[in-house]
Amino acid sequence: MGQEQQVMYRFCRMELAQFALFDENYSAEVTDVQYKTEVQFSFDKDLSMLCSKIIINETQDDKPLLKAELNSFFDIKKESLDLLQQDGHIVFPPMLLVQFASLCYGSMRGVIYAKTMSSPLCNFILPPVYFANIINKGFEVEE
Repeated sequence: MGQEQQVMYRFCRMELAQFALFDENYSAEVTDVQYKTEVQFSFDKDLSMLCSKIIINETQDDKPLLKAELNSFFDIKKESLDLLQQDGHIVFPPMLLVQFASLCYGSMRGVIYAKTMSSPLCNFILPPVYFANIINKGFEVEE
């Protein structure tokens, strides 16, 4: 294949599917927190819409401090879907998935910052994640 074609999309909306703080588990004596980050993708063929889901679990000494789930929805242009077709499947390449995950994750960082401003967890900023180091396979759906 020659030069890769640009995939056209529109960032449609975000949905905070879950957000829970567990301030009662926070200990000021412990200065470290741990983050577990999950990323998932789904695609609605009827709407030509891809969903990037980020799930964050923040813990301290194995006790939950925060759980958040954010869905970001991207409308994929029909012409771009045609470009992504391979052998009866739509294949979203890794670098496109990295872009979607990064946009969703950046939004999640802002959501967590805003929602923890009045809690003891406000001093912990969700660290950056380099999704290009994590996402190395395409996302494939049947046509």
